[in-house]
Amino acid sequence: MTQTSLDTDSPPARRPVRAPGRPPSLLVTAGFEFALTTGMLFTVVTAARWMAGPGSPLSDLSATPRARLVVMGLLVGAVVTAVLGPSMRRETAGHLNPAVSIGLWLLRVFPGRAVLPFVVAQLTGSVCGVALARLVWGDAAAAVGDAALAPGPGWGAAEVFLAEAGAMALMMLVVAWFGTRPALLRRLPLVIGGCVAAVIIFLGPLSGGGANPARQFGPALVSGTTGLLWVYLLAPVAGSLLAGAVWAPVRRRRRP
Repeated sequence: MTQTSLDTDSPPARRPVRAPGRPPSLLVTAGFEFALTTGMLFTVVTAARWMAGPGSPLSDLSATPRARLVVMGLLVGAVVTAVLGPSMRRETAGHLNPAVSIGLWLLRVFPGRAVLPFVVAQLTGSVCGVALARLVWGDAAAAVGDAALAPGPGWGAAEVFLAEAGAMALMMLVVAWFGTRPALLRRLPLVIGGCVAAVIIFLGPLSGGGANPARQFGPALVSGTTGLLWVYLLAPVAGSLLAGAVWAPVRRRRRP
């Protein structure tokens, strides 16, 4: 995600002037995606281990599932905000989410040739982050299922798909709205971090609250809980596709 406006159909005179110097190469930015996603998943599993793992002195501070979701939501939202701000300034992306990379491509602000390397980097980073957490925390990480997501009672594949896709669609429309308004663009990291936190807090007890294929890919593979993995992988992508379809006529109306 770059610092420039998402309104790529605006006249050249209205576009922000990029600072001198070449932007980072695709290899470098994909490497950042791998490292950042690895760090994010390690943080998620570590937080789950200390909030709900056996023998954790912090478990009493988050004794209920709702309290744990609030803590996890605020933590992950803070990580996304902290990563996205510097990444936008340095043009090193910081998507942390394959559906975001696909969605930004559909919004015509991310090159198509970079989508596959980013998705591979994000999914690989997801597995490595969880594997690193399992290496560091051992059975304590396994005891919390490596932080794998699971739907709430009565929620099946269809309900989870609709909820996860809807959450992703709303987030991408927020990105498009803020990104087409240069005066608001600097607020995007905080807004997206808040959206991620809200998804975890409010959808966590229902669909699992992922809205990110990388969030579930590593935990599901390492823990072996792959029953609904296809839903958690495809639903956010479907949400990005929906957001792209909804925003396309808006972009055409904004075209000079």
